[in-house]
Amino acid sequence: MSKRKIVSIVFLSIIFISLVVLFYIDRLYIIDDFAYKYITMFKSDSLTNIFKIVTMCGGFIFSLILSDIVLFFNRKKGLYFFINIFIILGINTVFKYIFIRQRPTGINLINETGYSFPSAHSMLTIGLYGLLILYVYRTKNHKNISKIITLIIISLLMIFIPLTRVYLGVHYFSDILAGACLSGIWLIIYSEYLKKKSIM
Repeated sequence: MSKRKIVSIVFLSIIFISLVVLFYIDRLYIIDDFAYKYITMFKSDSLTNIFKIVTMCGGFIFSLILSDIVLFFNRKKGLYFFINIFIILGINTVFKYIFIRQRPTGINLINETGYSFPSAHSMLTIGLYGLLILYVYRTKNHKNISKIITLIIISLLMIFIPLTRVYLGVHYFSDILAGACLSGIWLIIYSEYLKKKSIM
C-alpha cells in the first residue's frame, strides 16, 4: 500500500474518532446544527422533489441495480461489487448498534427507520460509487468524452447523495461524515485488495 493511501486512512480515522468523541460528550449538535442551516438554506418544493429522487440512488435497491449493470459488462468485477455492498452494510449495521443514535425528529421530509449513526446511504455511496469510479477510470479509451462525463456524474452523485439525507431530515451531518470516513477507509483497503488480485 502506498504512503498516500496510508496517510488517507490515518486522516479519515482521525476524523471518525473525533466524531465519536463528540458523540460521547454530546457535542455533535455544534456541527449538525451549523451544517443543517446551510444545506437547507435554499429549501423549496422543487428541490425537495429532486432530492427525493437523488437520495434513492444511494439506497440498497439502486446499489444492487448498479452492481447488476457492472455484472452485465464484467461478471468477475460485478461479483466483487456485490460483495462490496454486503460488507459495507455489515460494517454499517455493527456501528449503528454500537452507537444507537436516533434519527432527527420533526424535520424529516421522508420516512426512514433504523438508527442514524453512521449513515448507510453515505457508506454505500462512497464505497460503491468510489469503486465504480476506479472501474470506469481504468477502462480503455481514457480520453473518451463519454468516459469523462460519466466520471463527473458519478463524482457529483458521491457528493450530493449524502447531502440529500441531511436536507431531507433523516440524518445529521455528522452521520454522513462518519459514514463517508468509514467507507473511505474500507474503499482504500478493498481497492488495494482488488488491485493485488488484478481485478481492478
